[in-house]
Amino acid sequence: MHDNSVKPEHTEVCLWLDFYGQLLTERTREIMELYYQEDMSLSEIGELLGISRQGVHDKLRQGTSSLQDYEKKLKLAQRFLIQRDLARKALERVDNNDPIGARTYIEKLTDIL
Repeated sequence: MHDNSVKPEHTEVCLWLDFYGQLLTERTREIMELYYQEDMSLSEIGELLGISRQGVHDKLRQGTSSLQDYEKKLKLAQRFLIQRDLARKALERVDNNDPIGARTYIEKLTDIL
């Protein structure tokens, strides 16, 4: 059973696609990429692939649900965002000539790698 009460953000789905897209069926991945990365409409995708607008919508919903499930179990995207944030904070400390502060963030980063 999927929790569809909160629709994921566009950028969140794009990130999940980067991490888990290869786990989807080729057709679902293609539709998801056309919609989320190429910014095509449901109608445009349907016309391109020879399927109904509803068929595109169903594949998008199914794909998003699968990606969300993968992220709930594996948390790779969440981990990536935390690592990116720690790296940015370390760089800010370097730019501000604060090597001790930078080291603190780098240590946190290496702890989760």
